[in-house]
Amino acid sequence: MIKILLVEDDEVLGYIIKEGMELISDYEVCWANTPKDGLKDFDEFMPDIVVSDVEMPGMTGLEMVKLIREKNQNIPIILETCVSSSKVILEAYQIGIDNYIKKPFLPEELHAYIQGLLKRLANKPIKTFENFTNIGDLKFNVKQQFLITPTKKIELSIRESVLLDLLFKNQGQLITKETIAEQVWGGTQYLNNQSLDVFMHNLRKYLSEDPNIKIKTLRGVGYILEIL
Repeated sequence: MIKILLVEDDEVLGYIIKEGMELISDYEVCWANTPKDGLKDFDEFMPDIVVSDVEMPGMTGLEMVKLIREKNQNIPIILETCVSSSKVILEAYQIGIDNYIKKPFLPEELHAYIQGLLKRLANKPIKTFENFTNIGDLKFNVKQQFLITPTKKIELSIRESVLLDLLFKNQGQLITKETIAEQVWGGTQYLNNQSLDVFMHNLRKYLSEDPNIKIKTLRGVGYILEIL
């Protein structure tokens, strides 16, 4: 399943892309009508790829991409545009898009763009990095936001990285939901239990390649990272 975050304010086009992509292949599409909603969904939905329009009310697609790139340098981003200006396209590449598709387009065209982009990125050599933290048999880099397991490299979102770092630095100790809300989300008013459950589910999945690493839940209270 490839998770797509679609940011598109055109109701007709957004519906066509979402329904079309989910019929074409194994895609799950989260559709946001505004960049503001798109940024919220980026954190909660944790997509594999972002597809966004350029001209939208309140905030442009380029402004949103800049904010996404501050959180994640690696997620593939495709920009939809009806603009032929080389200045706009150049700016888009400078802030970090991977490709752009010209409107109007069919879902089949977007599918081809995505498959080509993911194939190209999959063939890129994995760089070597320093400043690893060993978590059991896994290697963790909080600044560059990834885990290396015995079988693969996992790109993390900035919140996943900060949350895992908080749990690891306090391994064996209870980390309350209030502490997580303050240190990872910036305040209890910005965190809901459902969102936290999703993040914990994903961290458990990432860490599952080392059976000696467990995240224990104290229901209604918080979490403990245990390394046996």
